[in-house]
Amino acid sequence: MKYANLIFEVMKQVYRVSPRMFSRATVIYLAQAFLPVAQIYITAQVINAVTGVLTRGETPLSALYWLVLQLTVILLGIALSSFQKYTERKMNAYVSFWFNLQVSEKLSKLPFLFFESPESYDKLQRALRNLSICGINMVFYIFSIIQSVITLAGLLVLLFSFHYILPIVMLLLIIPLLVIQKKEGASRFIVIHQQTASSRMAVYMNQLLQTKEAAKEIRLFDAKDFLLSRWRDIYFKNTYEMLGVERKNMKNRLVVESAVTIFSFSILAVFIWLGSRVKLTIGSYVALYQAVQDTRYSIQNISQNMGQIYHDGLFIHELFEFLDTPVPQQSKELPMAGQLFQGIEVDRVSFRYPSQERNILDDLSIRIKPGEKVAIVGENGAGKSTLVKVMLGLYEPTSGEVRYNNIPIHDYDPTSFRSKVTAVFQDFYRYELTLGANITLQESETDDWKSERQLTHAIDKASMTSLVNSLRDGVSTQLGTRFSGGRELSQGQWQKVAIARAFYRDFEVIYLDEPTAAVDPLTESAIFENLMSITEGKTAIFISHRLGSCRQADRILVLKDGRIVEEGRHEELIEQDAHYAEMFNKQAQWYR
Repeated sequence: MKYANLIFEVMKQVYRVSPRMFSRATVIYLAQAFLPVAQIYITAQVINAVTGVLTRGETPLSALYWLVLQLTVILLGIALSSFQKYTERKMNAYVSFWFNLQVSEKLSKLPFLFFESPESYDKLQRALRNLSICGINMVFYIFSIIQSVITLAGLLVLLFSFHYILPIVMLLLIIPLLVIQKKEGASRFIVIHQQTASSRMAVYMNQLLQTKEAAKEIRLFDAKDFLLSRWRDIYFKNTYEMLGVERKNMKNRLVVESAVTIFSFSILAVFIWLGSRVKLTIGSYVALYQAVQDTRYSIQNISQNMGQIYHDGLFIHELFEFLDTPVPQQSKELPMAGQLFQGIEVDRVSFRYPSQERNILDDLSIRIKPGEKVAIVGENGAGKSTLVKVMLGLYEPTSGEVRYNNIPIHDYDPTSFRSKVTAVFQDFYRYELTLGANITLQESETDDWKSERQLTHAIDKASMTSLVNSLRDGVSTQLGTRFSGGRELSQGQWQKVAIARAFYRDFEVIYLDEPTAAVDPLTESAIFENLMSITEGKTAIFISHRLGSCRQADRILVLKDGRIVEEGRHEELIEQDAHYAEMFNKQAQWYR
């Protein structure tokens, strides 16, 4: 994206967030642009008028008039500066929210496989890095440049009135300043870009030391020093690399800015010498002095802001590049039928993760009838959870196709499809919200009688009625310890919450990936009995390492190395005395 297009896109996005604030900021910056020239002119008049009063006995009224006018301009500048700071903070809050919203919206639409690649996390890290600050600051830099250009134009006219060569000479000073600013921005960007992966690792190490989830093992295995050492090494390696760049930039900037300052003061020295030959009033010389200084400040301000635009633009480009990441389009966006009348078909599906050569699923085909209860079993790494994610449409198959009611899953409208499918994952998430919000994932747990009935039904089917009754605030109880008044649950209780979340939906198909791994045997038995009753006429696919629960399945699929090696009912597979029977007998030994 070219810089002109990039700047236009940023301005358009910020204007879109709040046209009124954008317009107000524009007016404030433009108004401030005229104040320095006005101040110089008024200051010269004040000095000349006061000189006349003190040396020639002139009336003080003229001096008082210019003094009051100068006070008015100063107060106006103070007021505009205050309004500017407030407007900038307000715009920053809105723009920060807007860009974060855009990133979150984009993430929700990207394929789930995006989260399986370190390159994707690097791309996301670069997009998120100071996204709101860079975005809004670029607008302020542009406003500041426009303001400085207007101020500079007035100052150059003023300098021209002293000598025609002055504005030309002063304008030439911007060239070395622009060159040094561009070099600084490029050198910083290169280092920060190269440090993306190591910076993520440093943040990860630091978070491990600061989160509850890792605290038990860090203390038990005395891992604090190891993690601190890794974090410290990465942190200071990155820091010293950046400081090396900043040290070089500092030296270059010191040379250039010192040369510019010496040159501008040399001009003033020349005019002191000329002033002895050409009649200059004290006010005129003060005006010249101030004009040269303000011109230098304006030129430095323009060059610095242009350098910042170049620097921030490199990062903003990565943000827009992320936001422009193509999202797979649904080919037809068909509505999902109210019932699963033709079943589910996995047709010669293969799948492998990014950057891996081996297929996790290999030319796998399954047909599941409507209302069938199917168990998928196999050793760790056989591909069971991956198969569920493919069947849910979270992963796009490397080859092959998944169909519901004989329609490819990617032809369905995602919202319609998800309304008919539910799941409990083995790595379910613990939302530290109220219990009701954890289950419904909606703004209010009891908006109406129907929602309340659904919530009660889900709680009952997850065998957690007694838990809810034991909580002082019932479904309104805050869960977790992150926020005030929170109640922590056991792993098994959290798993029940995840199961209730799945049961809350009016589903046609339910997937359960190790749904009872953390619950006790009695609760597991109750949940599976509930599952069989509430899924009457519904389709259920569940994964379980406890093969005893598979007895209730209509059919068992045995997965090994990404392929179906056996299938049938429990009794049939035991009689075959193959892989399933071997796994079952090994488990049974523990209970003999």
